[in-house]
Amino acid sequence: MMNSIAELAVAALKWEANFTPKPGLVDAVSNGAHQDMDVTLFRRSATSLSSYFESIVQVSSGATIDRSLRTKIGALGRQAEATMYQTTNGVNTHKGAIWTLGLLVSSLAITPDAALADILTGAAALASLPDEKLVAPKKSYGEQAQQKYGLGGAKAEAQQAFPHIAPLLQWPLNSQDDWLRVLLQLYATVDDTNIVHRADLATLRNFQKQAQQIVADEQPVLANSRLRELDRFTLKMNISPGGSADLFAAIRFLTWINIYREEHESSWKNYISHLKPQNLSATLSM
Repeated sequence: MMNSIAELAVAALKWEANFTPKPGLVDAVSNGAHQDMDVTLFRRSATSLSSYFESIVQVSSGATIDRSLRTKIGALGRQAEATMYQTTNGVNTHKGAIWTLGLLVSSLAITPDAALADILTGAAALASLPDEKLVAPKKSYGEQAQQKYGLGGAKAEAQQAFPHIAPLLQWPLNSQDDWLRVLLQLYATVDDTNIVHRADLATLRNFQKQAQQIVADEQPVLANSRLRELDRFTLKMNISPGGSADLFAAIRFLTWINIYREEHESSWKNYISHLKPQNLSATLSM
């Protein structure tokens, strides 16, 4: 039973961690291209972010998209990063997800009955505002890649209303193979700065080409020998498409929200009617 928007966000992160297979990424049977993390660590990290998402809901409910809200969200995000690092002993498991899902949770809390496309647009508006309390940070991998290769990163993805998420919300999502095809489409189209950071632009393009070949093949993804070849390639090159993983979790979160709103309309309306900044115990009943 999911009791809140925050729990749905955490559940989406755990679902993403457990989803198998995910070439290059940590999943239920492999650590992918990582030596310092496994699925248990990801689950613990996701659990530690519950209070972050709940706080995002509380500061966003009844709010408007402005600099004040953006600054509050930024402060909560930095606190969440500190919690994550404390939980994982310094391993970056969910920094990108803190950004991506934090924005989506905020946008949803502001307009809980909005269409998913409008939630993406609201998140983009938030992402485009300055965080007035942010002290000039060290450039992220995404910003370094953008400067060096002309690529975007998680920030650009959000500011553009998540162009890699929006079309995939229309894809069939009824089976593991459907979801795996969505993941491979993210692999094929996202200029994942995690890969560029670990390798180079040519390696990213090679990775994307291999993923696109799998997506274009009409046979089930799990039966495609190219999937195993892609997995071997990620291990050989020591690359991990972490940016795609964050977007994959976000798609799961948004689809769950839509399902809940459609199938449990009265419970949803009751839940959002209690979403007030001073009411920290608003819960969904499923």
